[in-house]
Amino acid sequence: MRTNVPLVLLGMVSLQFSSAFVQDLFGRTGPAGAALLRILLSALLLNLIARPSARLFRSHWRLLLPYGAVLAVMQLAFYEAIARLPLGVVVTLEFTGPLLVGLCCSRRTLDFVWIALAAVGILLLGGMHTLTDPVGVLASLITGAALAGYVLLGSAVSQVTSELSGLAMAMAVASVVAVPGAGLLGLPAAGHLVSPAILVAALGVAFFATVVPFSLEYLAMRHIPRRVFVVLVTLEPVLAALVGFFVLREVLSPVQWLAMVCVITAALGSTRELAREKSNDNHDRPGAATHRRVEPDGDADRGRLLRVDDGR
Repeated sequence: MRTNVPLVLLGMVSLQFSSAFVQDLFGRTGPAGAALLRILLSALLLNLIARPSARLFRSHWRLLLPYGAVLAVMQLAFYEAIARLPLGVVVTLEFTGPLLVGLCCSRRTLDFVWIALAAVGILLLGGMHTLTDPVGVLASLITGAALAGYVLLGSAVSQVTSELSGLAMAMAVASVVAVPGAGLLGLPAAGHLVSPAILVAALGVAFFATVVPFSLEYLAMRHIPRRVFVVLVTLEPVLAALVGFFVLREVLSPVQWLAMVCVITAALGSTRELAREKSNDNHDRPGAATHRRVEPDGDADRGRLLRVDDGR
């Protein structure tokens, strides 16, 4: 678990910094064009890295189809939102979805305490008085709903596929969904999208906004229970607000700084409880921490045995 938490944090840092710099691309492609290029190029990169087997889709299409659709909607809606509202506000609003997932996945009173504390921080950090664009608000909430699906479906897919194969296949599905979706939102001329300067910029966005953060989170989902993952990712509004402050010069109020303390405390408390829970499990049931499961996706490492969290 100790090695998986830094993976999630590193992915969040990569995503938020890329979200700040992608706004330079909006002026040349629009948010829909930037999102489409991000999805198409990240799908290409992930499939070159993971090289998933075609049998993977036949075996798990019931999970991969909705997962891919959620990935497409999440990225399209997110870029529409940050084109209209401050980054910190958008990321704060979108975490209404994961908080509801955390509430549904919780089993102990203390879990509700951490989720409630994170919710308070998110509401404070949102700065409801700044939400003057209804389209941006709607896009943020759609992103939140898609993010809830991303947590649930990503966790499920990561448990039945090896390494990054499931994510790569899902991004291929997302690329198919994104083409008509971006077309409905409005795209510049195709020739403009494929100009060398735009493609180079979009390739950097795809790598740092999708390939790095999604891959790290996908791998971490194997070993972090959903309820803890949900609280961990609520650190993203804090990171978004900090990036907005240092990169975009968005000034934070004292109330928003207080909100950050609430969110960080919730994340740290949830992580500490997970470490204590796993330590108790290992002490009470020695030798039982390694369920063995055979990879079902038909890759070369079909017989490889995986460590799986008993508390899932």
